[in-house]
Amino acid sequence: MIALKPKTGWRNIQRVADVESISQPEVSEAHIIFVDVQGVGKKLGFADEGLGLIVALKETYPEKKIVMYSSESKGQVSAFHKAADMVDGRLKKKPSRYEFDSTIERLAKEAFCLNHCVSYLRKILLRDFNVDLTDAEIKKVIEDLYYKGTYNETNKIAAAFNLSNAGSIASIIQLLLMPFTTLK
Repeated sequence: MIALKPKTGWRNIQRVADVESISQPEVSEAHIIFVDVQGVGKKLGFADEGLGLIVALKETYPEKKIVMYSSESKGQVSAFHKAADMVDGRLKKKPSRYEFDSTIERLAKEAFCLNHCVSYLRKILLRDFNVDLTDAEIKKVIEDLYYKGTYNETNKIAAAFNLSNAGSIASIIQLLLMPFTTLK
C-alpha cells in the first residue's frame, strides 16, 4: 500500500490494526478511512471482517469517505456484499501511485471543498429536516458559525439552522478539522 506520510504533505495520519469500537477516536475523528477487507473487523465480531466493518462505518458515519482495499491474491470481494455499494473508493492492496493519488485527491476534494459540503448539507437539510435553503444561505450560516468560533457546538448549529437535532449537520461542518485514518 502506498503510505500517507507527513513528509509527503499528509498530516494527522493514523494506522490501526483493528478497531475495538466504532466510536474510538481513530475512527470518529477521521474523515477518510481506508479499510482492508481482510484482517480487520474481527475484534467487533464481523464474520465478513472488513466488509462488515465497512457497512457499520457507513451506517454510523455516512458523511465519512471509506476506501475499500484488498489483495486480489487472497480472494475476491463479493460483488453482492452490501459493502461493495457503500464505499466511496476501491483500491488494490498495492495500487499505482497515480491510482492512489487520484483516489485520495478526489475524496479529499469532496470531503474538504466548501461547495461540496454545502451541496451535501442542502440535501440532508431538505431530506431529513424538510428545510429548503439556497447554497448561499447555507454558506452564510457556515461562515457565521466558523467566524464566531461556534462551529463545533452542535446546539448552536441546530439553532443556526432552526433544527431540534443537528448532529449529522455538525459532523459535516466539522469535517474540515478531521484527520485521515487507515485500518489495516
